[in-house]
Amino acid sequence: MALLPFKKLTLITLSSDREKALTCLARTGNAEVLSACEIEDTVRGDATSRAEKADGKLAELSFCFDFWRAEKVKLAKIAKKQTEENKITSYEKKKIPLLEKIRSGKKDVSFDEFDRLASSDGEVFEVVERLKKISEELTALKGESARNASLAEQLSAFESADVPFSEIKGGKYYEAMIGTLPTDNLEKADFSLLPDLLFEDLGSRHRVTTAFVCYPRSEKAEAEEWLSSLSFSKTSLDLPVTAKQKTEEIKAREEEIFRLSVALSEEAVAYEDAIRPKMEILFDYYRVEKEKCAAIDRSLETKSSFLLSAWVPAHLTEETEKALAASKIPYFSMYEDPKEGEKYPTLAKNNPVVTPYESITNMYSAPSPREIDPNPFVAFFYFVLFGLMVSDAAYGLILALGGFGLYALKKPRKGEGQLLLIIGMGGISTLIWGVMFGGYFGEEFFKPVLFSPMNEPLKMLILSVALGMFQILFGMGISFVQKCKNGKPLSAVFGEGSWFVLFLGLGLFVASGMVKALSALKLPSLIVLSLGGAGVLVGGALGKKGVKGKIVGAFSNVYNITGFMSDVLSYCRLFGLGLATGVVGMVVNLIAGILRDLIPVVGYLLFVVVLVVGHVFNIAINTLGAYVHNSRLQYVEFFSRFYTGGGHIFKPFGSDLKYIHLSDKGGNNL
Repeated sequence: MALLPFKKLTLITLSSDREKALTCLARTGNAEVLSACEIEDTVRGDATSRAEKADGKLAELSFCFDFWRAEKVKLAKIAKKQTEENKITSYEKKKIPLLEKIRSGKKDVSFDEFDRLASSDGEVFEVVERLKKISEELTALKGESARNASLAEQLSAFESADVPFSEIKGGKYYEAMIGTLPTDNLEKADFSLLPDLLFEDLGSRHRVTTAFVCYPRSEKAEAEEWLSSLSFSKTSLDLPVTAKQKTEEIKAREEEIFRLSVALSEEAVAYEDAIRPKMEILFDYYRVEKEKCAAIDRSLETKSSFLLSAWVPAHLTEETEKALAASKIPYFSMYEDPKEGEKYPTLAKNNPVVTPYESITNMYSAPSPREIDPNPFVAFFYFVLFGLMVSDAAYGLILALGGFGLYALKKPRKGEGQLLLIIGMGGISTLIWGVMFGGYFGEEFFKPVLFSPMNEPLKMLILSVALGMFQILFGMGISFVQKCKNGKPLSAVFGEGSWFVLFLGLGLFVASGMVKALSALKLPSLIVLSLGGAGVLVGGALGKKGVKGKIVGAFSNVYNITGFMSDVLSYCRLFGLGLATGVVGMVVNLIAGILRDLIPVVGYLLFVVVLVVGHVFNIAINTLGAYVHNSRLQYVEFFSRFYTGGGHIFKPFGSDLKYIHLSDKGGNNL
């Protein structure tokens, strides 16, 4: 169980064989391409135009996936609405069996299938073009519908006019028009100012009045001024039909637009089942193309040669060489150890129990490849503390069966489904601690092996703090070992070593005062305590410049004991969460029992409902709390003692796939 060493691969081949070399490395999944160091008479590769082409293809395929998702949502809403209105719809949402949903994941595709489809993508992009055309048509229909809605809103004010708009116009001696004005202004209008003006009120709605106006041309200026004072607005509509007739036309057209829109959406969605699997493979093909472009940009070239550098796990160098040899291209390869200070990827190799907890560590930061692998320690403490925070045997059994059961049903590939395994193992820990504390669905059905936290909370608090001190001291021990391995024994001895001596002396001093049989240890404990304190002062002064700097460093190091005590007190959250599980479970049982006893017959049904809902909620909320707070304890209290981090996880060239999994075992998934 460790972080694996890496070798730097330098690969040189002919420029004409560049593509074969890149494909070979992508298929091995053993190399992470890095930027090659500059060499005289070489130029940096440039795949800009190729990358732009790949970006364009990816954008088109992404459009199809997004378009299908949007249209299926739209059709589902239409189908639901029409079902409620007892109408028939041709669209039916595809129902996926629960087991299939659980097992859904990346499809296995062979390399040959991958390359074959990519070389004959015409069929796929014919569908892409058709989908783009459908999208344009739907957009045009949507735009027309919006314009119709706006026109219908305008027409609504003139529905009482029974004359076509185009016929409402002036003559040689008069002006005629139709328009609207605020109803409030009409109430204050003085018609006596223009006795020759004809004003016909055609009705009001929403405090707006529609009116027909006619006046002599000789009085145009006065009439316009008077109408303007009333905020009269002449309509710009010039239609050969009445408002009512045009509204009917719009309604008929809207029904036609709806039918056309549904038909186009159904046509688009109909393509999905047949073509989407091929599109997903093609999408990942162009993702690999992007990776190849990035690899070319990081490599060096001459007129006839191609040079690439990559990190390869040391144990996979032989396998990589065999793959290169099998590609039948002329090449030269060289493997070197990383230079001092050179950063290389992080790849952890742990047993199946520890591996899931790598995801916990990586959420914080990937380990630095040159430090001690923290994952085994994280796995142990995370497992122990998770169960302590939930601490109910029945809940633990449910979590274990749920986590491992879903993992078995889902059948994820190696490296996937880690959260399910963490929950499953957390369930085992919870089951163990539940038996120790005698907790079963918030009740004490069996006598606890250790003690009952509800009856003896002080013991629970002491246990939580003790576990916290143990984890923190363990982290300091890892730091001690790491410093020694890195050639800094003085820093280790006067750093963590001094603190260990100080805590040992403090522990002996407290024990000598509390236990009469150990009273003789009082003087030795003071000596050990003094030696530890002196070591802490020296450790703080190490590396500081000047007398003042050393004094400040020495005493500031002593002040760190407050931080240590603060970290230890953080483990009181184990006590709080452990008690919370039992208290909430007990309250759920109490409420369910009261309902059963108070309400005849129906009370038993409520009893079952409250128990199921209450305990499911309790399991969910406390599992989430255990997951989050446990992670916090690892990151803040534990990692602060020894962890460097700052590494990056090994990401093999050609592995950036979204929909498929490439393997020689892949079958025909199309």
